[in-house]
Amino acid sequence: MKKWSIFLLLIPVFVFAQMPERKAFLGLQGKANDKGVLVDSVFANSTFAKLRLKKGDVLVSVNGLPTPKMDDYVAAASPIRANDKIAVQYLRDNKTLSAKTKAVMKPYETSETVDIIYDWVKFRDGYLRTITRKPKNKTKLPCILLIPGYGCGSIDNYSKSYNGKLMDEWLKNGYAVVNIEKSGLGDSFGCKPCGEVDLVTDIESFDAGYKYMEKLPFVDAANLFIWGHSMGGTIAPEVAKLHHPKGIMVFGCVFRPWSEFLLEMHRVQKPLLDHLTYQQTEDFTRKIQKIYYAFFVLKKSPEQLVEIPEYKDLVISELGYKKGGHDMWGRHWKFWQQLDSLNLAKSWQESNCPVLVLHGGTDYEQCSLVEPMLIEKTVNEKNPGFATWITIPNLDHFMMKSESWPEAVKNFNEQQYAKGNFNYKIAQETVKWLKSKT
Repeated sequence: MKKWSIFLLLIPVFVFAQMPERKAFLGLQGKANDKGVLVDSVFANSTFAKLRLKKGDVLVSVNGLPTPKMDDYVAAASPIRANDKIAVQYLRDNKTLSAKTKAVMKPYETSETVDIIYDWVKFRDGYLRTITRKPKNKTKLPCILLIPGYGCGSIDNYSKSYNGKLMDEWLKNGYAVVNIEKSGLGDSFGCKPCGEVDLVTDIESFDAGYKYMEKLPFVDAANLFIWGHSMGGTIAPEVAKLHHPKGIMVFGCVFRPWSEFLLEMHRVQKPLLDHLTYQQTEDFTRKIQKIYYAFFVLKKSPEQLVEIPEYKDLVISELGYKKGGHDMWGRHWKFWQQLDSLNLAKSWQESNCPVLVLHGGTDYEQCSLVEPMLIEKTVNEKNPGFATWITIPNLDHFMMKSESWPEAVKNFNEQQYAKGNFNYKIAQETVKWLKSKT
């Protein structure tokens, strides 16, 4: 059993009085059926364990809000914090039952070898949660700001994924790591939900994370780094050009305009994931190219595009358009237009610091050698020798060992990234490069 070791930075007491409780540990896993959310399992010591729900029950409502779909459950349950009242209705053996309790706090992460610091950063009208890890009782540490992919996943879950494996190796080698939530995620409060904000907001939040990192009392301000994975590798130079860190490390990211990269990605992924023939894939790509031009270049909204008969079916099936909604691929549609508008060549050259560019040979998400090549050449054009490009042959997008694209797809579908399949070569290359710079 790990010894609990939780640190909070010194903040005036009057500030803490305004801070809300930590988010609740709900502890329910399930899936929607025709009556509500069918409970598959309930974690011990969780809120739903206190409510005495069990496998086979069907959750009908949370705090009076119906839960016919998983999205409805998430919307009703996600705002709940520790000690909030929670009342549920559920079906068991075709009988409608109810229960209520106070929500259980999500446990803090613990470690015997690492100091884990939970803190807040002021952001617009609210606060973002930060979690910083550092080798226990060490000071004057080089530090890394971790910027993840585009998804709306909380930093509370990082330790159980490839992010946790990577951070563990950095920590073992004497580096501190700062994580900051995106808008509205995890314990954060007073901020718009992640799915409703744009790329500008994401960049601003990680800029706030960098400024926070600079001021940590145990950090060596002369040795600050940024790690960017996937979309985080696109955000990294946007933040770096404002601060000029000691170095940037990126993996699995893009360089070209998003609308241009997407066409190449489709040509790789449609046969691989959707089992289209290459002729069908080409037909699809040429059709979607017209929509992308209207969306990314002409800046038309999905609502405008769906009114064009030629585009309607693909706008619904590929862009995920729903009347009155703004979700597109898990983010607000404006996020993607802003991404396409970034001049990454300019941002990379303005960063003015050494860069490690990592590429996975079985990464079917990035899927192109053009991206790391262009980053390397662009950086070195301005500052010769600043960029290093390394390809790791059997590394996929989620840092797993995969020998081919099809195996990478299989490993992703089986969630092997959460089951110990981690390619330590990526950690070794980052540590080697970091040590050459500190």
